[in-house]
Amino acid sequence: MEQSNKPLYIKIKEYILKNINNGTFKPGEVIPTERSLSENLKVSRQTIRKAIQELVYAGYLYRVQGAGTFVFDKSINSDKKNNHIGVLLNNCSDEFESKILNGIEKALEEKGFSITFMNSNENYKKEAENIHKLKHEGVAGMIIMPAEDQKDSNAISDLKEEQFPFVLVDRRLQGCETDVVMSDNIDGTFKATNHLIDRGHHKIAFIKNRYSITSTIEDRITGYKKAMKNFGFEDEEILLYSYNEYKKTEDQIYEELYKYITENKITGIVALNDYVALHIVKMSRIKNIKIPEDLSVVGFDDKEIVKHLEVPLTTVAQYPKNIGYQAGNLLIKKIEIKNNDELDSKIIHQIYYPTKLIIRNSTKNL
Repeated sequence: MEQSNKPLYIKIKEYILKNINNGTFKPGEVIPTERSLSENLKVSRQTIRKAIQELVYAGYLYRVQGAGTFVFDKSINSDKKNNHIGVLLNNCSDEFESKILNGIEKALEEKGFSITFMNSNENYKKEAENIHKLKHEGVAGMIIMPAEDQKDSNAISDLKEEQFPFVLVDRRLQGCETDVVMSDNIDGTFKATNHLIDRGHHKIAFIKNRYSITSTIEDRITGYKKAMKNFGFEDEEILLYSYNEYKKTEDQIYEELYKYITENKITGIVALNDYVALHIVKMSRIKNIKIPEDLSVVGFDDKEIVKHLEVPLTTVAQYPKNIGYQAGNLLIKKIEIKNNDELDSKIIHQIYYPTKLIIRNSTKNL
């Protein structure tokens, strides 16, 4: 590299930018690793990291932990849209997420903001790419439902370090305290478990499907355990069961659920969500287990379908439209604060929206 009085990390930035501009580092492709750049340029990893971080903030690069640092494709439309918001959910065909989006749209339209919407499909690499696309489009802020596998991702923490306005919905991130609007999942499963205990159940299991790495799921497990311990249940009486619907057929899942429930003489189940509750309902039909005579079941979400089952499901209702609306309003406030350079721009708001236990016919007194 050329000798000059510039700080070393600036020289590294210019070197990387030169290679981006001349096509050596191509759009959408990964650049050499920090270790490789450090060895080739004879500078410390810390210097390389600082240079890369600034290029990430400037929108030239984006990082996906475990995959590398990529060159952003500048051919994407980069018109600045200061009244434009990026919304990144996981699967908007899902009933819950579509209602969150409806709430976000209502809040933003009231304030004259428009939306660009993207899906991540629970893929943190796609999430990182879409975050950088939205930044490059010049959105004023983002509302993000984090992908479930976040342990190796830093795209969202980069936004926080940059002080870019954003709000999370439905899930917190471990190790990255930031603004979030979500349901009070701990209280929700506490109420569900308490309902079964009040009805005389002593063998109560919490059943979930494969994911256990989001704050939402961790909170629901915490609520179940809290209720059990509050009523004097011992550790060995706390029954947690998980199945992986991506590695087993439905018949295999039903057999495993049946075996677990019968061997442990379970009379009450708190399901992670209504999807898991439906698996339990289907298994019960196949195995001639009567709900609620033989088994009481409580779900979580209050999806439309569970109201119309042969035995309507007792479940915990969330209010996704309200969550989306609150998130939209919170983001607008953050943008306004940042634009006015107010001192409280770094205050973190974590809003936990109340849930409600909807009692139907799938539970009974013992």
